[in-house]
Amino acid sequence: MKRAFAVSVSGIFLFALCVGTVFAQPSGKAIVDNACTTCHGIKKVNEANKNAAEWEITLDRMNKKGAKVKPEERAAVLQ
Repeated sequence: MKRAFAVSVSGIFLFALCVGTVFAQPSGKAIVDNACTTCHGIKKVNEANKNAAEWEITLDRMNKKGAKVKPEERAAVLQ
């Protein structure tokens, strides 16, 4: 009985771990690569010399121009 319970708990834990991995948010770099390189090269982003406030302004402007950064991805992009 105890063994069946332990196996069941282990199975539930592994399932939850797999589901979390499948539905994990992409990293900030992956979001930037996807959203920014639609219109210009990543080199432009990498070489920009901006502080945190300037990046927030830039992200707002780029979203208005059509960049596909979701509100829940914003913090990852700005890191």
